[in-house]
Amino acid sequence: MKLKVRHIILLNLALIIILGLFTSLAAEDITNWLQKPVTPLARDVRSIFWFTMAMIMPFLILAEGLLIYVIFKFRKRPGREAATFHENVKLEIAWTIVPAITLIIIAISTFGLIKRINYSPQTDMVVQVEAQRYFWKYTYPDYDIAIAEEPLVVPANKYITLLGTSMDVIHSWWLPAFGVKKDLMPGRITEIWFKAEPGTYKGQCAELCGPLHAEMLIDVRVLPEDEFMAWVKQKQAEAEEDLALPDSTLTAKQTK
Repeated sequence: MKLKVRHIILLNLALIIILGLFTSLAAEDITNWLQKPVTPLARDVRSIFWFTMAMIMPFLILAEGLLIYVIFKFRKRPGREAATFHENVKLEIAWTIVPAITLIIIAISTFGLIKRINYSPQTDMVVQVEAQRYFWKYTYPDYDIAIAEEPLVVPANKYITLLGTSMDVIHSWWLPAFGVKKDLMPGRITEIWFKAEPGTYKGQCAELCGPLHAEMLIDVRVLPEDEFMAWVKQKQAEAEEDLALPDSTLTAKQTK
């Protein structure tokens, strides 16, 4: 059986396309990191990902394609011994220098993105995040609101900065559609930022934090500004009602 190099390359490309289709079919899965990007940061991350894939895939296809080609082309067959050639100094120098240059190009293109991920360009609203086995607590200093075991609610198309910490072990606030994944550690403040389109998005803790780690989910509701302000007023009214209740009634309400 004779296999030509171009046929091997086409086979590899077909396998990559099929894998991509299967990945896209699982777009609603929380753990699928190839979700549709809904923030500028996530779109930049996706662009760098595809750029990196485009840079490295030729090496994978060429190496695996040549390996399969050589196996069949120079194998031992009746009436012919297997080929025994080895060493090609020029080829070895080339396949060392070219990948090294490729890695430098990828590193340069990625450095600026990593810098943008770590520091918010500006801030329209700050939310404090406290991670604790096995829930998230969100505090809005500007509105005197604190919620726990509820979705994080933020206004759309605003720069939101999350200042996160952990009350016990290391947790990780991961929202694939936002292009965000940051560890929250005891005794330290971690900065997370995003500017999202309206919608409801899901994520989860991505750091193994204990036996109920899988249940430490993240829900984020991104609302138009008028709907967000209506939510703020509702939460402020609920807080005022709680303050007006007798201590025994409030305790009973909290334990339900």
